[in-house]
Amino acid sequence: MSTSKRRSLPIAVPPDSTEVELSGPRPFITRVRYRAADGQLVDWSARRLRKADPGTRGLTWWIGLLFVIGSACFLVGPVPAYEDAVGLTITNATFFVGSLFFTTASYLSYMQVVRSAGRRWVGWTPQLMGFWATLIQLVGTVFFNVTTLAGLLSLTRPAAEQYVWRPDAVGSVCFLVASAIAFSEAGHRWISWRPGKRDWHITALNWWGSVFFGISAIGAYVGSDGQMRNATAANAGTFLGAAFFLVASALMMPEGRNPDRDHD
Repeated sequence: MSTSKRRSLPIAVPPDSTEVELSGPRPFITRVRYRAADGQLVDWSARRLRKADPGTRGLTWWIGLLFVIGSACFLVGPVPAYEDAVGLTITNATFFVGSLFFTTASYLSYMQVVRSAGRRWVGWTPQLMGFWATLIQLVGTVFFNVTTLAGLLSLTRPAAEQYVWRPDAVGSVCFLVASAIAFSEAGHRWISWRPGKRDWHITALNWWGSVFFGISAIGAYVGSDGQMRNATAANAGTFLGAAFFLVASALMMPEGRNPDRDHD
């Protein structure tokens, strides 16, 4: 491998190393393996680096917990019995609070990526696939902040379409794209089958959760009569999306304690 090619890799590969193997959905590189001059086999994975590194392992647990709490809010919010028990205002407030937990967890996920690249609070690391996954997800959570706050304010139809449905739709698209990128990063290819690895299950569950959130957004479209297009799809999509995210987030909390088992 040429010296210029080694310099473009996401990690520093010594010039005297051999058997260099690169993996990842092009144009990204998510895994690098090589044999050092002393014969040691080095296996670097972008997700494993940030999730299992001793300096950020505790952050991984907190990210998972925050996503669990946020998912729980979106899980109970669309349940009719919950609204009957607490009222519409508290129900809408539950969605808004859940979106704040999502945003906090998404920012910490983004920060974990940029810290793995030597930054601290913010950074621009487009060569890392995880950067795009966490940044796009963070943007999506901000749109969810807007739509849930607007729902809490009980806006009229024209304003509801602008501040409730549109941000919800954009946020759902962001989640779907971010989840697809995260899934590809974990599998080191755009489509993978790795059921024996924890990170594969986490990212696959998040992807399905994003699909159901997208279905919810479609069902929540407000028509000219001021009614949702399909309230059942909206509520069921939110409930199922939150359920998938909750399970994935619970799996994320201990992620990285056993890197050989959890990651490739």
